[in-house]
Amino acid sequence: MEVPTARSLADVYPEASLSVQKSRWQTLLAKFEQTYGRPADFVSRSPGRVNIIGEHIDYSLYEVIPMAITADVLMAVALHPSNETPSKVHLSNVHPEKFPTREFEIPSKGDIEIDATTHEWTNYFKAGIRGASKLLQEKKGKDFVSIGMDVLVDGTVPSGGGLSSSAAFVCTSALAVMKANGEDAVDKTKLTELAIVSERAVGVNSGG
Repeated sequence: MEVPTARSLADVYPEASLSVQKSRWQTLLAKFEQTYGRPADFVSRSPGRVNIIGEHIDYSLYEVIPMAITADVLMAVALHPSNETPSKVHLSNVHPEKFPTREFEIPSKGDIEIDATTHEWTNYFKAGIRGASKLLQEKKGKDFVSIGMDVLVDGTVPSGGGLSSSAAFVCTSALAVMKANGEDAVDKTKLTELAIVSERAVGVNSGG
């Protein structure tokens, strides 16, 4: 089963939250254009979740009953030229005072470096790149390197609240990288599996 592509906010959010979400998305896209001087090409999204049964056993492959929630992570993305060398990521947040803007390169050889000893918010995006790149290398060849991109993040899943904020961040990142590199059809199972493995690089056990 593929990750769905939504054309309307009504396809994503309950009716009661549509007005709030419409304002939020408009703010995100306006802020993106203000930050990068051009409109976003697309927005990647993953929701937080609750485990109705089975908290903290999902990453050990035991059964759980999860449910998606309205709170989510959004990433507005614009692509860099495909001939950019090396590929670079500009990563900003709608709350820059808490999550400062970063820029980093995507290495042409080997995995992107993640320092799990440092509590750095961009590590979760790097984890998504790492997982998505491995999946893309399987499809496109071992020399594949992701295209660069400008990214603006907005998240409403509270960190440390047991609502899988880090998993939502990594999944959104991986989806963004897959879409940026021409993969419009992303299998849900493969995305979950790569998110579980990728998030361990940050030092977090997750069920994806």
